[in-house]
Amino acid sequence: MQKQSSNQLKIPGNHYIERTCTDFPQWGSGLGFEKFEPLLAGSDARTHLERVKFLEQLLAETEALSAQGLSPDDWLDRRCFLSLLRTELLNLRYLQRWRTNPQECCDGAIGSVFELVIRHADDLERVRPSIESRLAAIPEFFKKGAAAIRYPVPLWTKLAVQSCKGSREFLDSLGETLMKISPDAERTRSLIDAASKAFDAYAKAIARKPQGKAGDFAIGRERFEFLIRERCGLDWSLAEVEAEGQRLIAELQEELEKEARKLSGKGKNKKTAAQLLKEARDSWMPEASLLELYTRSSAAWRKRVIGSGLFPLPPGESLKVTPVSDFMRDHFPTAAYSAPGPFQKRQRGIFWVNDLGATKSNPTEALKEARQHYGLELTSAHEGYPGHHLQFAIQNRHPSRIRRLCSHAIFYEGWTMWCEKMAIEQGWVSDRYARLQQLQDALWRAYRIVIDCGLHSGKLTHEAAAQILVKGVGFTPARARADVNWYTAAPTVPMSYLLGRLELERVKNRLIENEGWSLRKFHDWALGHGAVPWSWIEHSKGL
Repeated sequence: MQKQSSNQLKIPGNHYIERTCTDFPQWGSGLGFEKFEPLLAGSDARTHLERVKFLEQLLAETEALSAQGLSPDDWLDRRCFLSLLRTELLNLRYLQRWRTNPQECCDGAIGSVFELVIRHADDLERVRPSIESRLAAIPEFFKKGAAAIRYPVPLWTKLAVQSCKGSREFLDSLGETLMKISPDAERTRSLIDAASKAFDAYAKAIARKPQGKAGDFAIGRERFEFLIRERCGLDWSLAEVEAEGQRLIAELQEELEKEARKLSGKGKNKKTAAQLLKEARDSWMPEASLLELYTRSSAAWRKRVIGSGLFPLPPGESLKVTPVSDFMRDHFPTAAYSAPGPFQKRQRGIFWVNDLGATKSNPTEALKEARQHYGLELTSAHEGYPGHHLQFAIQNRHPSRIRRLCSHAIFYEGWTMWCEKMAIEQGWVSDRYARLQQLQDALWRAYRIVIDCGLHSGKLTHEAAAQILVKGVGFTPARARADVNWYTAAPTVPMSYLLGRLELERVKNRLIENEGWSLRKFHDWALGHGAVPWSWIEHSKGL
């Protein structure tokens, strides 16, 4: 019975992957299927409307497969697949973000090229034909995408127009690189020019569209609570999540004040956490190039992961620390991680280091840029080992194809926040201000919980949400607004970081303290399920 159920689950799962790769081939290449690398499609209204019918049918078939009698793994596969179908249907059928968020089409176009560039940065010559094929498809992709847009959210229109400008700058820089390796430089230049003009035309087209209301990004309480269940696996109301966020803010503020007192003393010498961290950053003198420091740090973290015996390490994984190329510098944060595709044969992650100081001829300005990387030990743990890279390298070899597709932030972002906290607790970070930094980052994530709820209930405007980060975390207005921008388009993801860590700790404490598990046993068990909500893992295992 269980084997039959497992096969019954594989059929709709494989059908979903095949159809989605056909509808959106750029998604397929991102999964690691190389045959889709030259293709770009799926911006037109017809694709989305027909996809709604396909998803409704697939959802009905999956719901008809009874959960009774399924093995724990099959039950978890079914639950994850239901979540995938239900949340995509919410976006396509009800929210219709393909109509109201012009950023999706822009991101799809530039992302299709960007993905090939970053994945094959050390061998662009091999992937050049695929890049040029996608460049050739961009004008038609935008033409169909613009035709589908209806009453876009004004904020998202503004961001899409900005993205179009930045994308054109990226293409100009990429073009110079591609022309050097192209057998027909004139044709390559022509493709770049046509794609760049298409970005301009799209920006103008969406700006002319009748706009929706300023707060139309809010999805409302009922749908937000639907996503709390389907993305986070939590049976909480919006009000309960918001109350938990407020509690965590108060708790973390108190912890920060205690840690700051311990580091700076009392009386006249007393300093805030923000002041202490600024002083630490401004006095930091990197002893080597940033690339070398990150390379050393990543190697040290990998050695700790192996030497501590606390984590599993899958065979064949690797992490390459590499500088961001000149033509990509303005499109990356200080550091970032690119995971290998779930079905990619070579599980090599890329840890990007963006050394903007290398572009400065003035030593003082170069040092100022380098100091933005202060605290890189925790950054390395978050992005590489034992953080994102280790987690995805294990997930991408899960025997279930459905599980490889899981991307629940409450697990993968909660995992990285746990890794940072554990690194401090284990004494693996030498910086005396490391715990202060970790607490400050946790406070930021606590504010995200409150803002996430406020934005999507309609209680907070975009500007009001940004001001919360300015006053509560000390962000500049520009940084705060940039952070809130993506919150508007990703309901329940911002809140998942800290709530995810707390969920992990809840389950960990229960199994270690009550069941006598070792930390290694817990890590093996936790990472063996994929990026899945903790409550679903517990339910599947009868915990």
